[in-house]
Amino acid sequence: MDSTQQSLNLYLAAPRGFCAGVDRAIQIVERALDKFGAPVYVRHEIVHNDLVVSELREKGAVFIDELSDIPPEDIARPVVFSAHGVPKSVPEEANQRNMFSIDATCPLVSKVHRQAERQIEKGQHILFIGHAGHPEVIGTMGQVPEGRITLVETIDDVAELDFGPDDDLS
Repeated sequence: MDSTQQSLNLYLAAPRGFCAGVDRAIQIVERALDKFGAPVYVRHEIVHNDLVVSELREKGAVFIDELSDIPPEDIARPVVFSAHGVPKSVPEEANQRNMFSIDATCPLVSKVHRQAERQIEKGQHILFIGHAGHPEVIGTMGQVPEGRITLVETIDDVAELDFGPDDDLS
């Protein structure tokens, strides 16, 4: 640092709070509980926050991994799709089973889903950077036909890509 520069202290608030999409998803679950009573089923944890998930559980939210985890006697109860989004197959299954579903997907995640669809419509193959098994990755990859998107998790994955110069990638 030269003599003309001043030092700067940067302070990060802790906790920093949630983005608007997460706030929205939490409110959707809370409103569903208020309107329909417990239980309200939520496919996957609504957000990555143990305190929020615990508080919603206490209010009557039941977190499930798959729609098939909902007991037959509760099939008419609301099921909320988390802020992370879901593959297209999940709302399709809910419709086929006449379930009452509420989509709490973050609007920014939905925007990524629509962009993936547009790239596929253009005939492009998508290289998607993320972590296997993460709900957002599963949801995004589930927006496009199998084989049209490749997950890249590490630098080693990049070295293993087998695309040529004429392949149309996004």
